[in-house]
Amino acid sequence: MCYDITIKRGDTKNCIKAILKDADGTPVNLTGCDVKFYMAPLDQSITINRAADIQDAIAGEVWIEWLSGETDVVGVYRAEFKVAHLDGKTETFPNSGYISIQMLNDLG
Repeated sequence: MCYDITIKRGDTKNCIKAILKDADGTPVNLTGCDVKFYMAPLDQSITINRAADIQDAIAGEVWIEWLSGETDVVGVYRAEFKVAHLDGKTETFPNSGYISIQMLNDLG
């Protein structure tokens, strides 16, 4: 299986960088929005539920910088971003499916 992101257990150096796009492929303007990141092991409840860092609101760019402990458990995870727009409506990215993340065991 091919994963969107593969990292080793315990690694926190590299972050997830994403451009949130609508169904037409146009970046979503995130000015004034709240963006949350959710991640869960396959077929289990959410293990991460926290704010994403908006790097470029107009271009729809968000980052998740891994915190200590968030990459400690080996396995396959699914993730998504949820945007709360100024008008009170919400939108989830990706629009279909999930971001697939694989945490591999390290040797040390």
